[in-house]
Amino acid sequence: MAASRVFSITGGASGIGAALGRLLAQRGASALWIADKNRTHIQTLADEIRSINPATAVHTHQVDVSVAHEVDDWINTVVQAGPLHGAANVAGLAQAVASSSSSSRAAPTILQETDESWRRVMGVNIDGVFYCTRAQVRAMKAVMPPRSHCSIVNVASMVALFHVGDTYGYATSKAACAYFSTSVSKDVYPWGIRVNSVSPGNVETPMMDDILPSTSPEQRRQLIRASGMDPMHPSSVARVIAWLLSEDSLDVTGVNLPVGQGYP
Repeated sequence: MAASRVFSITGGASGIGAALGRLLAQRGASALWIADKNRTHIQTLADEIRSINPATAVHTHQVDVSVAHEVDDWINTVVQAGPLHGAANVAGLAQAVASSSSSSRAAPTILQETDESWRRVMGVNIDGVFYCTRAQVRAMKAVMPPRSHCSIVNVASMVALFHVGDTYGYATSKAACAYFSTSVSKDVYPWGIRVNSVSPGNVETPMMDDILPSTSPEQRRQLIRASGMDPMHPSSVARVIAWLLSEDSLDVTGVNLPVGQGYP
């Protein structure tokens, strides 16, 4: 599935991205190019992946995906070393959910959405996905032989599939990510490049600290279970992404795949 193939991962220092890096190494990836804004955690993960499979070459880079030239420089470094078979764009930025129900709030949540918050979330969650996908398509087209079965997977969210009355920036950016991925898939398929997205439900990642900042991990699990779902481990999402990156999913492109329970 991943043997002798080269992959790039953004947001690779923790959560879903880290779980994907571990899984691809277990499955024999020849090289992983892992980018994250957090330099400390990414080095720790690289050491862990090397212990999982010493044959997997692990390259780490500190990259802010909301900055186009940082993304381009990173992917240019990747292709200078050889081919790029698959890419997972996992990096994302969350927002805290509204602290009260719509019936008890003093004012609409949209009035609390600042220009700065909106741009910050959009900058990572949709601009970053655009910059990464564009650079990866360019690299795959330039380096790989025609019809080489390359694959790109972008991480959206279950909020892309239903309407929520708060977290406007996050929800809108993830819906845009899913739409963008489907649109790009139609554009690049003639060159043998597949593009899909996944929309996970509630996943136990550090991002949950940003979404529900005033709750403990156990309180968050109880809230999720009260809605009729179980929180997922990042590895559950990583397995789906790994499948979409593999040749086992050659006939799957332009799909936004929900991962989890209860929605939409």
